[in-house]
Amino acid sequence: MHSVSRSIFRHQQSGFTLIEVMIVLVISAVLMTTFAPNLRGALARNQLLGQAHELAGAMSSARSEAITRGTQAGVCASANGTSCSGSSDDWGKFILVFVDSDLGSDLDNDEPLLKSFTAHNQVSQSASVAAIFFNSSGFSTLNAASNIDVCHNDSGEHSICRRVSVGPSGIVSVTTIAASS
Repeated sequence: MHSVSRSIFRHQQSGFTLIEVMIVLVISAVLMTTFAPNLRGALARNQLLGQAHELAGAMSSARSEAITRGTQAGVCASANGTSCSGSSDDWGKFILVFVDSDLGSDLDNDEPLLKSFTAHNQVSQSASVAAIFFNSSGFSTLNAASNIDVCHNDSGEHSICRRVSVGPSGIVSVTTIAASS
């Protein structure tokens, strides 16, 4: 009988108790509520930065094409994705990059469309100009710097924006600015 009781104690069950599982769940919940807002903010900042750099890349691409082809090239806001709208309010819809061979400051059927893209739905873009053109030397056709502000639409992340600037020399830069209320 003595050997029977020893064998019972040797056979122990493995696993977690209900209390151990509850403690892990509580700790997980606390960590999720602490870090989830930070993750959301990081995603918003990445969307904002990505959109600003895509726009800056489009500007640099147009400048490069103008120099390479020896003619004017531009980037414009578009309401429909097929033609320049002529409105500075449409930067948040479609953006077109094209070679403007006839110097007409608009995308014609016989002119190559180099790139077309849309703004991310959580990112807004605003500018005082509807298009930015580069001449065959790579200089901006505008006499002053042109700025396009890219901001995240979420009110919690609207405290910073990125500004894509094109100087008269054609140099494109991206800077962080405070959002206007």
